[in-house]
Amino acid sequence: PFAILFNSIWGLAMWSYARAHLADPGIVPDRWRDFVRNVGDALPIAPARPEWQPGKATYCKKCDLPRPERAHHCLLCEVCVLRMDHHCPWINNCVGFRNHKFFLLLGIYACLASFVALATSLPELVHCAGALTQIEDGFVFESGMGANFEEHEGFISSGENILEQSMTLSEAKERCGELPMCKGFTFQGKPHNGHKFHMYFKDKWDIWGTNWTSYRRTTPESSTRLEVTDILVFMIFGILALFVAVLLTPMLATHLPLATQNLTTIEDNYENMPNPFDQGSTAANLAQVFGAYGPEWPFPVYAWKPLSDGVSFARSDERLGPDGLPERADGEEEMDAETLWRKRYRARPQVAPVKDEPVDNGPLTSLARWWHGP
Repeated sequence: PFAILFNSIWGLAMWSYARAHLADPGIVPDRWRDFVRNVGDALPIAPARPEWQPGKATYCKKCDLPRPERAHHCLLCEVCVLRMDHHCPWINNCVGFRNHKFFLLLGIYACLASFVALATSLPELVHCAGALTQIEDGFVFESGMGANFEEHEGFISSGENILEQSMTLSEAKERCGELPMCKGFTFQGKPHNGHKFHMYFKDKWDIWGTNWTSYRRTTPESSTRLEVTDILVFMIFGILALFVAVLLTPMLATHLPLATQNLTTIEDNYENMPNPFDQGSTAANLAQVFGAYGPEWPFPVYAWKPLSDGVSFARSDERLGPDGLPERADGEEEMDAETLWRKRYRARPQVAPVKDEPVDNGPLTSLARWWHGP
């Protein structure tokens, strides 16, 4: 079950990474440029300042074009991005209106996968870290692995002595279990618990003679040893999981609270007024990033019911309907995007052209106007 849990979370993290990296972060759309061209001088345009500018189109000197509220220019991507948060080198992309959700899900799932990996493998990681101090001939041999021994009368006559040492019977069994090539051990006399004998540890097995006692190891060698390469790979996995967890925890501690306040990292520095886009609750503010609450929230897909188009955003003092648009009176027609933009950006209404006054060509013209009246 731990494998299923970890791989499911890790799969969601990789999916989120791909979407955050490949998705358009929210480049200013052509429809906005057409709107600016059509409205012309009726659209008020303000100089860009590092402060809240709700309902104001600001002018980008680098793009030489007006841009919507909350949009900023990315020096690395060389474009203006809707509701830009920051440029992230880890995903090699900007974080903006269209991929902010994917970026947050990437951080959540990657951090969660790291904690799951560490929590479920912590005993093994501690064990492997201790086992690295017992490297011998490219393997790590552990005491108490449960090696079994059979007692035989006689001595082991063939093979080389891989170790000679005086010790008790229990110590000899434990030591043989630790040695990679040990097939058994032999000593002169009869076994007595707690009594020390001069033990001969052998790399081959046969039995010969009397007045000697030998113990043959019956547990396969492969079950009592770990390859150093396997331990190192497992330790690297643990170090990487710890690194990701340490890296992402403070990042999430910064970005998630901002998202719950409908703020970006850029806007977090503004102090000229309270946040004009705060919707009053954590859920409502998250919905500005994730879309209206639905089953797609946990997955890195676009919102099924987005509450903004990235060009204009709901204000704190607006009464909104369930579609994220201003409430309409009964019978009032649905407001299209450009009408909403005109309203929120306070575009001046278009005035019909005034007819030119007749040109006064002299006293006769003035006399004729006086004669015919106004």
